[in-house]
Amino acid sequence: MEKIPKPRRIRMGEEGEMGVGTLLIFIAMILVAAVAAGVLVQTAYELQQQAEATGDQALQEVATGLKVVAIYGMTADDGTGALVITDLYLKVALTAGSPMINLATLIIEISNGEADETLSCPDYTVASTDGTFDVTSLRDTYPDNIGAWTAADVGITQGDVALLHIDLAEQLPTDMSLVTQQDATILLIPKHGIPTYVLITTPSVLSNTYEILT
Repeated sequence: MEKIPKPRRIRMGEEGEMGVGTLLIFIAMILVAAVAAGVLVQTAYELQQQAEATGDQALQEVATGLKVVAIYGMTADDGTGALVITDLYLKVALTAGSPMINLATLIIEISNGEADETLSCPDYTVASTDGTFDVTSLRDTYPDNIGAWTAADVGITQGDVALLHIDLAEQLPTDMSLVTQQDATILLIPKHGIPTYVLITTPSVLSNTYEILT
């Protein structure tokens, strides 16, 4: 007859030692999991913020822009009895859904096929000269400073209409005045948003003080 083995006695000291070790490992695992979870949450938050900022910037680049409502040319005698267009006037407004654009940061690139010029607006109160254009408010609905444009903040908002003036005869080193049946390209480049491209062609006969070019 087989003998029944006696049960092994477990010392109290051994049992206590193994229990503390297991508890320490369990606590360590919880701490590691908590740290990992915190890192994941922080990373997810940062990625969310970055995605929102990128989305806002992309939306601003897509939605911001100007539209040209009308273009007029002012004529003058070139000294030989022939009329040429010496000044351009562009009526501009915001495209649908566009946020405010500060026209003081706008850049205009103009070319007549013979010369090209990049124009800026350092001070809207100063008349257009070489390398610059000036701005006049035709209708200002800016909510905070109605009729109070400043040189640093020529803000155009929805409902506003501004008049951009380019003195072609003042551009150096080449007078950029336009003769009859001459093409010219104009590119309006805001600080943010989509540039606006316009192609104009002067009429075959210049007979008026102001010629409609659009």
